[in-house]
Amino acid sequence: MPSPLKTFLILLSVVALIGLSLPYLSAQESLAPDYETTAPTPRRAPALSSFLEIYIESHIRKIYDEEKRRAVPLLESAPFADNRETVYPRSLEERSRKPFRKDMVQTPKYLSKPFADAEDFRDPFILMRGYGPWANRVLEPGVTVDGLRFHAYREADAFIEAYYRQSGFALDDVFGVVARPDDRNYGCLDCHQGIEEISPNHRFKCAKCHGGNSRRRSLPAAHRGLVANPSDLKHAGKYCGKCHADQIRKISAAPMTTGKKMIRQTRYAWGAGLPDDAHYSLYSEEGATLLPPAGSGHKVDEALRVKCSRCHIQSEAPRRPGDYRATGCASCHMVYANDGMSLSRDNAIRHQQKNQAKGNPDRFSRNFAANSLKNPRGYPLLHKFTVAVPSVQCRHCHNANGVGNEFAGLLGKPARPKPALKKAYGNQPVLYGRDHDFLLPDIHREKGMHCIDCHDADEMKPDPAAPELSASIKCEDCHGTHDRPPQESMLIESTPGFRALEKKLSLNPNLAGKIKAGDLVLLAPSGKRLNHVVKRKDRWTLYSKVTGKAHVVPTLAEIDPPVAHLVEKHMQTVECHACHARWSANEWGLHLIREEQPNFENWKDWSFSDPVLQQAMKDAEEGADPQPPSMLDWLSVRPGKNGLEGARVPGIWWDVFSETDWDAMPLGKNRRDKYTIMKPRYQYFITERISKQGPPEERARTPMTLDGKPGLLFAPHAPHTTRKRARSCESCHENNIAAGLGDPRLQSVTDPDAFLTELATRNRILPEFQLKQMVDEQGTEIQTPLAAEGSRFLNASEILALQVPSENYKAYRFMDLKAGGFGRLLSRKSFPYDVLHNKNEEEFDLEAKSGDLLYNLDDNVTRSLENAGASPEPLAPLEPGQSLGELMDPFPNTEQVPAPNSFQETVPSGGNRFNFHE
Repeated sequence: MPSPLKTFLILLSVVALIGLSLPYLSAQESLAPDYETTAPTPRRAPALSSFLEIYIESHIRKIYDEEKRRAVPLLESAPFADNRETVYPRSLEERSRKPFRKDMVQTPKYLSKPFADAEDFRDPFILMRGYGPWANRVLEPGVTVDGLRFHAYREADAFIEAYYRQSGFALDDVFGVVARPDDRNYGCLDCHQGIEEISPNHRFKCAKCHGGNSRRRSLPAAHRGLVANPSDLKHAGKYCGKCHADQIRKISAAPMTTGKKMIRQTRYAWGAGLPDDAHYSLYSEEGATLLPPAGSGHKVDEALRVKCSRCHIQSEAPRRPGDYRATGCASCHMVYANDGMSLSRDNAIRHQQKNQAKGNPDRFSRNFAANSLKNPRGYPLLHKFTVAVPSVQCRHCHNANGVGNEFAGLLGKPARPKPALKKAYGNQPVLYGRDHDFLLPDIHREKGMHCIDCHDADEMKPDPAAPELSASIKCEDCHGTHDRPPQESMLIESTPGFRALEKKLSLNPNLAGKIKAGDLVLLAPSGKRLNHVVKRKDRWTLYSKVTGKAHVVPTLAEIDPPVAHLVEKHMQTVECHACHARWSANEWGLHLIREEQPNFENWKDWSFSDPVLQQAMKDAEEGADPQPPSMLDWLSVRPGKNGLEGARVPGIWWDVFSETDWDAMPLGKNRRDKYTIMKPRYQYFITERISKQGPPEERARTPMTLDGKPGLLFAPHAPHTTRKRARSCESCHENNIAAGLGDPRLQSVTDPDAFLTELATRNRILPEFQLKQMVDEQGTEIQTPLAAEGSRFLNASEILALQVPSENYKAYRFMDLKAGGFGRLLSRKSFPYDVLHNKNEEEFDLEAKSGDLLYNLDDNVTRSLENAGASPEPLAPLEPGQSLGELMDPFPNTEQVPAPNSFQETVPSGGNRFNFHE
């Protein structure tokens, strides 16, 4: 018999063997779905060395499954949920191949901490005022309108920077095949080894476009006569113009180059020009006059040069996140990332970026952006042209509170003093020199479309012989109407121009080979053909020019008309965006304050986004060598050895908006005689201060136009915040702001003649004036629509139609709310649930739905149908001064937040308010 010791050792060995086998069996069960074969094979014991590997692999799989499960609910609420197959997880190969794919920002993990503070509660003020019945209406920390969120305030910086870094495209989609130049470039490749070929159609020697001397080996000799950007309009005629003369002619006269519309509107508002005066330009193309130099003409010309001219095609861009770009043709066709970092294999660029990263590791910080005039230059993603221009490139210029930011769901915050938050938020991530609120993006952007999928080259480079045009694309071009589906046109190979079109499509890697002869393409009512919108299996399909993704275009002819579309006037006289735009970025009351001898100490805590102001305040704070206060003339700015250099204009121009918001959407009419949303462009209040002491020569003066109107301008606006679901009826009807009458909680002008007389004769704004009032109830103008743009405010009859609900409106409103499942939310004023309803139901023999709610007029309560006959439980009588909310508050002894005494003391929903005179 074996000894007890031997028996014990044998049993211990068996137990150990079973214990080691359990992880293996568990791993085999968890991995079975990935390793199944058609014929099951018997398992055999693995080598002992593989136990640890299998054990680790099984736990990795469990972690993966748990992470994937955790990510699912986030994807359901993500604004880019249609891209969920690329969100998580992705292989290393795909990550390297598509480094700029737009992914959802992952929610940072919540870290435990030894104490609780305000960020641990839905209502951050709960520790101060206790929990009341209203607390569940307060958003969680970081939750925005579109559902993007982060767990805690301390994680905001990482979240915001990740959002700012996103580019929304993949390199192979935008650039296609990336090739390298051959040995014909010899000398240049000694330093620029690995650089990309600019284009398959531009296989020239480097010196043919860039000049310089490729035979010399020393850097100064090789770069003598070098043209860094031959597409800059100063050189484009010599280099690009040999083959693209027509393109150079068009872009030289394009609005993005000349800025004529901006100049005309601003000079008109300041009383320096007539509404149709368009001979001044930011670029001295043929037939135009360059904007007068500062100090030689009207004061508005100086303001235009130092404040409004850094976003035209020929201007140098500030060197800060979001603003990096080139000039000339390359300003659109040479793509930059928001951080200005390149992915080029060019050894020279990689060397420069390596040195930059050491000195400036945090490129999205406010401190880095504030040094934008002295920062090192940024580089394009690749040394390669593209016609698949992504939206991020468009927003390098279109980043003010307009269509570019709206499309991306960004609302730029206004300049405000933040002394209390300076330490906490002084170096937070910024884009375009400012921080933002994150709102709902446009549905087209959410689905993966880009700007050029709607706006083509003909809009950006119109024929100079044609009159100045705005965007020509309309919603009905693609979506049609309920009576008329989109028109179609067949591509016929024998048609003149087909070969040129085929060649043009072949330049875009996302359209090449997808559109061919015999295809039916969309034809707009204007006669314009949209060649990337093709009919596939009786459905219109748009191929994105940037991603190649096929988007099925919903058409109104395919669906039953919603209630709002049954109103004939809506379909005939209202622009689609007037209802389907979810929000509009508004900036009210532009105060321009010029100081010849500014006291920077008074402004040091302000969050200005102007790059010159940021640089001046940063230099003053760091005690740099004092320079005479001045602004850069952006028409003269050029790269220099120490950053951006140019002519200086004495004095400092501060710009402060009284208020920004996104929910005020006043109505007017545009050049198509359709109702549209109006936007302030701008409401000018000018202050001039010569010295630090004494009152200013001008204090918040409103200029008068040459035709005797206030320089408070409004222009038609098409907010790029389109959503499928339209806003409510009340957003226009019975809405004073929509009618142009202003906020009903504020005073308003009732005597327009007295207001205009006081303004014209004494330059005094009456105290009852408010920025959002455009007309009085008779339709008399208080502010100025841009009549030259074909716009006007609502007249008296239109205002009355909005203010006084007709019986037709009541019926349609009832149908709309009922269709949306909100039929019982109608106000008692319009549809009381009282004897009238009961009488109608009895007369037409209608039965109430089981479980429905009925309103009892006598008892002033709503009860379920089952309890309709029961008497309600009486409420306790109110004490003197006690409200119903206090009676129902479960914590009556907690401190309440008092209601504001007036609207001026509150921050309006969706915005920021600032009274400059306080």
